[in-house]
Amino acid sequence: MRYFFAFAAAFAIATSAAFAAGAPTVVMPGQEKYTAQPGNYQMAVLYGNPAKAGFWVVRLKLPANWTFPVHYHPDRESVTVISGTFYAGIGSKMDKAHALAFPAGSFISVPPNLRHYAFTKGPAVIDISGTGPLKDMMVK
Repeated sequence: MRYFFAFAAAFAIATSAAFAAGAPTVVMPGQEKYTAQPGNYQMAVLYGNPAKAGFWVVRLKLPANWTFPVHYHPDRESVTVISGTFYAGIGSKMDKAHALAFPAGSFISVPPNLRHYAFTKGPAVIDISGTGPLKDMMVK
C-alpha cells in the first residue's frame, strides 16, 4: 500500500507539471460557442482554427432536412456523429437513395479528393476534424 501512495503522489506531481507546461483544451457540454453559418447550420470551433494550417476540430449543429451538396476536400476529413442520424454518400451526383445512415456514435474518415455529399432528416450534431486549412471544393 505504501508503494501505491508513493506512486499516486509522484503521478500527481508529474500531472501537475504537465498541465503547467501545456494545458489541455476542454469543452464541456453546453460550453460550445456556436455561430450561424451560411447553409442553415451552426458551428462551434472546439480546437485550432479551420481557416489555418494545423489540426482543428469543429462541432456542427445540423437542423432537420439540411443538405450539403457534392464536394471534396484536398485533405482528409474525419466525422464523428454525436447525436441524431447523419446521412452521407459517395459520388459526383447527390443520390439520397444510396446514402448511408450513420447513427450517433458512428465515425467516418473521408480520404482527400473523394466526392461526397451529406444531409439530415432530423436534427443531428457532428464533430469534424482535419488539418487546415479546411476547404470545401464544390462539384457542379
